[in-house]
Amino acid sequence: MIKLTETIRQAALGLQKASAEPLAAYIYDLPALRSHLETIHRDMPNNVELFFAVKANPDTRILEQVAHFTAGLEIASGGELELIQPYLKGKPFIFGGPGKLDSDIDSAMACGVDCLHVESIGELRRVIAIAEKHNKTQSILLRINPVLPDSMQTTLTMAGRATAFGIDEAAISDAVQLAQSSDRVELLGFHVHALSHQLDAGRHLRMLDYLLHHVTELAAAHNVNLRMVNLGGGIGINYRETDAQYVWPVFADGIRELASRPAYKQLRLRFEMGRYLTAACGYYLMEVLDLKENHGEHFAICRGGTHQFRLPAAQGHSHPFACLNNHRPGADSLDDTEVTIAGQLCTPKDIIARQAPVKHIAVGDLLVMPLAGAYAWNISHQQFLCHPAPEFHYLEYSL
Repeated sequence: MIKLTETIRQAALGLQKASAEPLAAYIYDLPALRSHLETIHRDMPNNVELFFAVKANPDTRILEQVAHFTAGLEIASGGELELIQPYLKGKPFIFGGPGKLDSDIDSAMACGVDCLHVESIGELRRVIAIAEKHNKTQSILLRINPVLPDSMQTTLTMAGRATAFGIDEAAISDAVQLAQSSDRVELLGFHVHALSHQLDAGRHLRMLDYLLHHVTELAAAHNVNLRMVNLGGGIGINYRETDAQYVWPVFADGIRELASRPAYKQLRLRFEMGRYLTAACGYYLMEVLDLKENHGEHFAICRGGTHQFRLPAAQGHSHPFACLNNHRPGADSLDDTEVTIAGQLCTPKDIIARQAPVKHIAVGDLLVMPLAGAYAWNISHQQFLCHPAPEFHYLEYSL
């Protein structure tokens, strides 16, 4: 059962009342976002830097808030590089991800990128050539693809298997030698974004301990003066059991202990978090247009769909929702049943939630999907059927 704050409930109903058409909209709770970010910022030790992964939510009002509370921004494209410029305000940005264009690398260097995360030996050669053009020495990390023990893996593990990410450790020696042979790059250490969707803070900390030990040994074996390690992000959101979220205080205590160990306290440790920073501030709203039964299954057809909110389809879950009973008297309705929430698209894949239990639902009711502040609108196939974009509303109030 999803419980909404009265602030969100009233804001959603107010938007529906003001809308001439059935409503599809996003609400971003900016004070709640700031409160969350303040807690995270406060809990970081001095040698740990937290960057925001812009790919999680590039909405400019969100960027403005997150850039203020984090050490800087992490980008993965030339488009993101252009987007972030007004929000940096002197803070650093870092550039990672596979498939960087030469023009993107060139622009990043021209804008003073703090560190480039190099994904391959071929990319390293290009970085060296572009740094030569700029007559500068560019700080880099080599992204590695280490094997993880089975006990540390999640539903989205990106290390220790064949992916497009990072450098196979069999090739690390060649990559290090190339970097150290050039005066156009300064190798500071390694980047390893091993996995996403980590929901267990204790398990996460054990993985970070393992990775720090591993990269320290790797640096020693290849004569790398290890000064920085970027440990990626990976903290997940539990969309299936909303009351069983990642326990941040456990992580905060653990990372302080880990960062203070003699072997690591001289290192700069970086994280590039996305989903965990912004997911909880967002809500997606869908108004019920029609109710029907088809082959024994009840469906609620709603305004919007996966072209606006692709997150459930991308993650493979039924998204939780609250139903605000705001229908007119006599509207078609269902009681004490299970209903599948579908959107307006001409595809059977346009499903937000599958056979979710409801006490009462009727045409005209408003469904509110929480945890919609990351990988939601920005990853959606927005032009499918040429439906209009949802409305966007930003709450400001005193906590």
